[in-house]
Amino acid sequence: FRSTGQPIPFTERRVSGLSIGVPGVVSTWEQALSKYGRMPLKKVLGPATELARDGFVVDPEYQRRTEQNLDILRDFTSSRDQFLVDGEAPKEGTVFRNPNLARTYDILAKQGPDAFYNGPIAEAIAGTVQNPPKVPGSTRNVRSGEMTVGDLKDYEALEVAPTKVDYRGTEVYGMRPPSSGGTTVGEFLNIVEGYDLKSMPREQALHRMIEAS
Repeated sequence: FRSTGQPIPFTERRVSGLSIGVPGVVSTWEQALSKYGRMPLKKVLGPATELARDGFVVDPEYQRRTEQNLDILRDFTSSRDQFLVDGEAPKEGTVFRNPNLARTYDILAKQGPDAFYNGPIAEAIAGTVQNPPKVPGSTRNVRSGEMTVGDLKDYEALEVAPTKVDYRGTEVYGMRPPSSGGTTVGEFLNIVEGYDLKSMPREQALHRMIEAS
């Protein structure tokens, strides 16, 4: 908070227009396909488009994960309508479909990645960030973000070096910041490398690894 210097509570940071960055995945697909791919985006998106349109059978894990996030999903009209059935998680054995995602993939297949960062899709993304579609009557404190269509239009996927850690003679590469995965795994490996885990009793080795993580 600017007035107090205290951080915004995590529950508010997690579900907030302020926590959203410009989606880079579509631009990254384009970059990867142009440099390393042998198929056009339309063909690559085909199986995912079909799956989104025809659906998949809900398994116990999908039902469980949806139930874990019910409170959040119920507080937004878009997530409530897309991911819930009568306000509840889809049941195991039922078929879950995502026609909106299929339509988006169809647009990208026909018009290319630029259709994601310009026009109606970009306007919908920026509008949702600036005015989160909170269900009327919800008491959740949802902060609006400041992403604009200009931010999406100007987005560019950057090719950057990964993190690299040497662990007992093996090179371990990971995702660089702003992702925390590569640096965190690197710290963990650097710590446990200081111990001869192989010679320790199993419970002691696990204790060291748990402490490090």
